[in-house]
This record gives sequence, C-alpha cells and structure tokens, in this order.
Amino acid sequence: MSKGKNSLTYTIQNIVVRLSLNCNLNLEKIEDRFKNCSYNPNNFPGLFLRIKAPKSVLIIFNSGKIILTGIKLFQDIDYILEYLISQFHREKIVQVDLIKNNFDVKVVNIVITADLNNKIDLDLASLSLKNAIYDPEVFPGLIYKHDDHIKGTFLIFSTGKLVFTGIAQESLIEPSLISLGRLLKTMDLFKQ
Repeated sequence: MSKGKNSLTYTIQNIVVRLSLNCNLNLEKIEDRFKNCSYNPNNFPGLFLRIKAPKSVLIIFNSGKIILTGIKLFQDIDYILEYLISQFHREKIVQVDLIKNNFDVKVVNIVITADLNNKIDLDLASLSLKNAIYDPEVFPGLIYKHDDHIKGTFLIFSTGKLVFTGIAQESLIEPSLISLGRLLKTMDLFKQ
C-alpha cells in the first residue's frame, strides 16, 4: 500500500492456528525423532517443534492438539501442515490415513502492525473513546477494544502506529483498520 497522508499501511506479524489431529501423540517419540524440538514435561506439557522455513513454531500436546505460531502468510499454513503430516508419517509417529480425514484447522488470532500516517492525541482519545485505557506512566500506548461488530483490540501509539490483535479472519483486517481510522478522524483525534 502507498504511504500518503491519508493512506494506511499494515503488516501481518503473526498468525496463530489451532489444529487437532484427533489422535493421541507420543511426545517422547517425537522428541527422539526430531532435532529441532524441545520437550520438558516438568515445565510445560507441550513439545516445541521449530521449523526454519517458513520460520514458525508448533506447540504439540499429547492429546493431538497443536498450536502453530510465528507465520506471517496464510499460504504458509497449508505448507507447514503438509510438512508436519509427511514428517509424522515418515517417522511413524502417526499414520497419514488416520489424520487426513480427521484434521481440524482453525485460525484463532492474527496480529497486525499498522501505520495510520498521522499523529494521534492519546490524551483526548482516552477521554473520547469508549472502551479505551491510557496510562502513559504504565504503557506508552492507548488500549482500545473495538466495540463494533468486529471484536479486536488496538494498541494505539501517538505516532499513528498501532498493533491490532484479536481477530481470526483475514477479511476483517482492512475493514477494522479503516473503521478505526474513520473513527479517529470523525472524533478529530489526529494532530494537525
């Protein structure tokens, strides 16, 4: 996207995906067969499997539930899942035919950074916006929970930069950011 005074730029920083293989997994066996993992059941019940490209982490639980985090592109989800299935099949962790028909995948969170390309009066915004918290002695940004039909939380900084999280659909990114920009403009919260 272009960078003009009235433009918006954003970047997906993280996509979190929850999936379930609908079968139990032996985490000790996975730890033995894969180099790029760590498992310490005394500290945490899941195994961390790191993937170099695309850079991501799979947190695997013995229940067959898996959290995929660290990816920035939606098309990488299928690639990583295919890689995981093929590696589990190759290492005889689980049979492919058991998981192909029972695979449940759901995007649960997307983290976006954006730049509204305008400075924002956070003091005035904290007084004007419902569901806003601003305490600059604790945190330099305003925390704003979107109360529209789109659920999500914005961390808004005086520079016009923000972090947006709490949505699970890519199609909601731009409408949410545009809605916030319009709200800030309508309430005259951009600094001149």
